[in-house]
Amino acid sequence: MKIPSLKILPLPLNFPQTFLPERRLLSQLLPFAKRNGCGDKVFIGAETGIPTGKSTGKVDPMIYFAHGMGLITIDKESGSWQLGLTPLGYVVLQEDPFLSEPQSLWLLHLMLCRRFMLSSPASGIADAWFTLFAEGGFRLGGCFKQAGFLDFLMDRHGEKSYLKSLSGVVIRSYLEDSCLGHIGVLQQTKDESLVRQSAPSKKEFFPIYASYLYLVWDDLFYSDNQISLDCFSEQSRCFLIMGWDESMIANWLDWMTDNGIIQVDRYTGTAMLLRLKTTQQVLAASYSELI
Repeated sequence: MKIPSLKILPLPLNFPQTFLPERRLLSQLLPFAKRNGCGDKVFIGAETGIPTGKSTGKVDPMIYFAHGMGLITIDKESGSWQLGLTPLGYVVLQEDPFLSEPQSLWLLHLMLCRRFMLSSPASGIADAWFTLFAEGGFRLGGCFKQAGFLDFLMDRHGEKSYLKSLSGVVIRSYLEDSCLGHIGVLQQTKDESLVRQSAPSKKEFFPIYASYLYLVWDDLFYSDNQISLDCFSEQSRCFLIMGWDESMIANWLDWMTDNGIIQVDRYTGTAMLLRLKTTQQVLAASYSELI
């Protein structure tokens, strides 16, 4: 029922350096990855048009962002990258090559915030994003300021000199339209407070969330074809990241049940989720409700 889990690498904490996940640059990386392109960052910059230099530049951060978002596979040896497209990357490149649809951007946001493995304590593939969106609800609440987020990062990772810059990069990723700004994950108030918004609970987004469910399931629970909703929710932090309440979750589960994506068994006292499709089938239908 499932494809083998792809090799997923946790990203260095300060992988963005000072750069934002610009959609235009991420989209320029995908055709290169489709060709299984390889080379150092200067070569990749020349091939893709992503600005870079020998000592700094945007190629390495964009590669890390694209991997964290689940779009590409990566391997690095002696300063040379080997890139490939993931099954999700193939679908996105085919359906939304310029990363302009809100469905794509919500999925990339959710994937960037996802948990890395089931190790303890819990950490994310891009841990600054995981810290804010998966772990930050209790500490920061739904409305917070950058200083509060920075304090949380420092408590988690120690007083590293780059954390102030990193906290700004995470937040600005959701305020700049060239990145993820126009889907409104974070909204800024007049006093520069930041307010978290829930993922849209609309039918046209449900197939994208189904892909997210299957991909996270492959990452964290590969050996299980059935799992309790409570366990999945608690371990993956999926619904914390989405900002969903029980009624929103139930509405989406009903849609997936009606569409033969999962079976929900409630006879055991807790809802059990059973996969009914392959990950590839679910990914192929990611844009099926696009208006």
